[in-house]
Amino acid sequence: MSLDQFEGRARDLIESILEQGEPVFVTREGAPIAIIAPPEALQTTALSDLPRWEEWLHELKESLSSASQGAQNPPTLSLPQPPEIDKSMLGFDLRAGVVGSDAGREFLRSELARLGVPVTDEKLVNDIYTQILGLCEDKDKVYEDDLRVLAQKAISQAPQRLRLLSVTVTSATGLPATAEVTLELGHGPAMRREQGDGPLDAAFKAIQRLVSLEPEVENFSVVAATRGSDALAEAVIALSAEGRRVLGAGTSTNAIEAGVQAYVNALNFLLEERPAS
Repeated sequence: MSLDQFEGRARDLIESILEQGEPVFVTREGAPIAIIAPPEALQTTALSDLPRWEEWLHELKESLSSASQGAQNPPTLSLPQPPEIDKSMLGFDLRAGVVGSDAGREFLRSELARLGVPVTDEKLVNDIYTQILGLCEDKDKVYEDDLRVLAQKAISQAPQRLRLLSVTVTSATGLPATAEVTLELGHGPAMRREQGDGPLDAAFKAIQRLVSLEPEVENFSVVAATRGSDALAEAVIALSAEGRRVLGAGTSTNAIEAGVQAYVNALNFLLEERPAS
C-alpha cells in the first residue's frame, strides 16, 4: 500500500488489521517505510519474507523484549542505611558474656537525648533499655532509628488515667485565647474553659484545673512529622513536678491538638505513682 492510499484509509485499514491479524506494509516510491501489524504478527514468518526488513524486525523484537523485562523487573531503589549502633556501647557483648550494664544504660540515655527523645524518668529508661537489649539479641544490627522508635513507643504507652476527649480553642488579635478542654478522668468526663496568653497556654491551664496539678513546662517543641499541607504535627513536651521530670509526645494534623495530647501524655506519667482521686 502506498503512503497516499494509507492517508485516506487509515482508520479502515487499522480496523481490518485488528480483525484479520495480517500486517500491512506502507511504501513510498516502491520502498517500504512503515509496517502496521498486531503484536502477535511479530512472531510469524510473514514479515521476514522481505529481506530489507529482517534487520529492522530483529531490532524491534529485541526492544520489545527488553521493554517487557524492564516492566516485570523494575529497578530497585536503594535507600541509604541509617547509622548503625555499636552493640557493645549499649552493654551487649555475648562474646564477653555481657548483657546489660550501667555504662550501656547511660549510653542509651545520651543517644536518645542526641536523637531528640530525651528520657529522664528512671523507670522509663529502664523499660526502654530492657527492650533495646532484647532487640540486640534478636537483630544482627541495631540502628539509631531502632532506639528512637522504641523510645517513642514507650513514651506513648503511658498509663491512661487521663484521656483527651476534645479540645476547642479560639483566638483573636489583641484578645486572650480561650480553650475548652474535655478529659476522661477515670470516673467520667469533665470539661473546663480557661483563657491564656495563647491557645496552648489556655489549654494547659484548663487541664491543670481539671487534674489539680500545675507542672512546670521545661521544654516544648512541635515539628512536621510528614510532608504536605496536611502534614502530621509531632509534639514533644517535658514536664516537671514533685521532683520528677517526664516526657510526653503527641501527634495530630492539628499542631495545637498535638501539643495538648503531648501534655496529657506527660501528665499520665506524673500521675502514675499518685493515688487515684
